[in-house]
Amino acid sequence: MSTEPTTSPESSSAPPAGVETVPVAAAAPRGRVPWLALLALLLAVAVGALSYTKLANVKRETARRLGELQQAASAATETAARADAEARAARQQAAVLESRLAEVESQREALEQLYADLSRGRDEAVLVEVERLITLGAQELQITGNVPTALAALQTADTRLARLESPRFLPMRRVLARDIERLKAAPTVDITGIALKIDQLITGSEAWPLLSDANPTSPAAASARPAPQPPRQVDWWERTWDALQRELGEYRDLIRIRVVDSPDAMLLGQQQQLLVRQQLRLRLLNARQALLGRNDRLYRADLSEAQTLLNRYFDVRQRDTAAALASMKQLASAPLSVETPNINDSVSAVRAARTVPGR
Repeated sequence: MSTEPTTSPESSSAPPAGVETVPVAAAAPRGRVPWLALLALLLAVAVGALSYTKLANVKRETARRLGELQQAASAATETAARADAEARAARQQAAVLESRLAEVESQREALEQLYADLSRGRDEAVLVEVERLITLGAQELQITGNVPTALAALQTADTRLARLESPRFLPMRRVLARDIERLKAAPTVDITGIALKIDQLITGSEAWPLLSDANPTSPAAASARPAPQPPRQVDWWERTWDALQRELGEYRDLIRIRVVDSPDAMLLGQQQQLLVRQQLRLRLLNARQALLGRNDRLYRADLSEAQTLLNRYFDVRQRDTAAALASMKQLASAPLSVETPNINDSVSAVRAARTVPGR
């Protein structure tokens, strides 16, 4: 029987020389290595395929967007070209419009200058007329005190200025308005009415009976006598004369008795009667002239002389003569001298407007 050598545990577990020993725990089973490699390969292929797919999608999207951008760029280029062409056309039109505007502006300036010259000339002409009217009104107030004439002159001047409608004349119109109100409030004398009454007296003086007339009282005048005076005390000679007239009957007109204050008035001849009437007319004409000249002293003196002539040589018992005498007394009592306002403010305003050049 053979005997097999026995090995000890230490000798059986020792590796041979030159062979590397691997730890039992780190050594993997041989069957798992190919599967892991295959799984890693498949994973790598899947990742690559996915990456390739994403890259292709990115390229397609990029190409699409690039095409859109190119189309947008082309459209923008075309739009810019059209806008540039329109801008050039607009600049050309603007240049034409600017040239026309400059031409119109020059024409407008020329028209404005022409209008200003015409307006200035018209204003100066109106100012000359207004100054003449105001000066006339001032002279009337200063010389004759004729308020209506001065008022009419100021109102006419204000009407001339109102037609211009220029703000330049507003201060002067305010001054004119103040003077017009002052003239309206001023007391006035009816010179025209008094002059007409004097003219009526002059016209009627030819028919007034004189004391020296042979037939001073006609039947018509006798019937037109005023109402009889109240009864007065009758003298003895008047009673005797009435009785004698009743006795004489139809012969009573051969003798007339009249009571006169100035016996010489009964002795006037035909030529002297004419001179008396002319003297009376001359006094009335002088009174009328003094009235128009606002000469109060001469006016009253001439009327007083006319009344004296009327009382001395004319039969004041007749209706026409008595009415003329009453009218003369009334005219002599009429006031001629009244305090009239001045219009110096208007004169100064129009002169100041003449010295300031028009704008």
